[in-house]
Amino acid sequence: MISKKQNEDRQLQRLGAQRQLYATAKIIFGWQIFLGGFIAVLFASIVVFIPSTKGLAAIWGILVTLIDIFWLTPWQKRLRDSASKIQEVFDCDVLELTWNDLKAGKKPDPELIKEQSDKYAKWASKMPPITDWYANSISDLPLDVGRIACQRSNVWWDATQRRRYAFWVISIVISVVIIIFALSIGTGLTVEDFIIKMVAPLSPAVLLGIRQYREQIETATRLDRLKDHSEKLWKDALSGSSKTKIKSESRNLQDEILENRKKSPFIFDFIFYRLRPKYEEQMNFGIEELVAEAKKKGF
Repeated sequence: MISKKQNEDRQLQRLGAQRQLYATAKIIFGWQIFLGGFIAVLFASIVVFIPSTKGLAAIWGILVTLIDIFWLTPWQKRLRDSASKIQEVFDCDVLELTWNDLKAGKKPDPELIKEQSDKYAKWASKMPPITDWYANSISDLPLDVGRIACQRSNVWWDATQRRRYAFWVISIVISVVIIIFALSIGTGLTVEDFIIKMVAPLSPAVLLGIRQYREQIETATRLDRLKDHSEKLWKDALSGSSKTKIKSESRNLQDEILENRKKSPFIFDFIFYRLRPKYEEQMNFGIEELVAEAKKKGF
């Protein structure tokens, strides 16, 4: 049931729309990285050898920080909220859960879904397919337990990739700071010069990296808690809890998945697709284990 419904045209249209919205938000995030990261590091390096540029470097650091706070970050948030709502529409339909107005708010306009899915269709051939969003082996399970397996796979996948990404981010930040600090020592900068020439222009890059690391770890921790809850719900379902109770608990779990999506920082697509084959294989194996366990229980 889940396997068939997820590949209907209207569901694929929704997945395409949410992927387009996330792609746009990630482009904006890329500009944040370029302006507040690459350019900031470049300025910090130039100041070491051309001290007269220190004022310009400091102004750049302050300007980029303000642009980030008042424009780029709010813009990303609006796109992420829209994408997460469209994903919620998909999940509610495919997993047969009621829409929660209190938690999710108003459903996204169908015109928005159409607009964004049409944009995605223009470059969809370059991307991995969006068919079979959930593993096909789910079709072997009744809806009430298959739904939980899908929710668990959602949170496991997300938490795993975010921890890996966070490790890469903090490693890069530490490396950059060490290199710049070593350059400053080598040129004999005073403490005042170090702050003006190095800290001011470099601060947007460092703050962006630290913020990314912290947000990714916080998101992964939230997802770990959701995974633990999904596993408890799975045990309850296999132990014979009523379908009404299980569906209600699944709805509550879905609320938290949606809330997490609204708060989650971005991961660039090239990193996601590099990790995808390995993680997809592991995720499918995990679902197959759940299917086998359920069958032993007579489901």
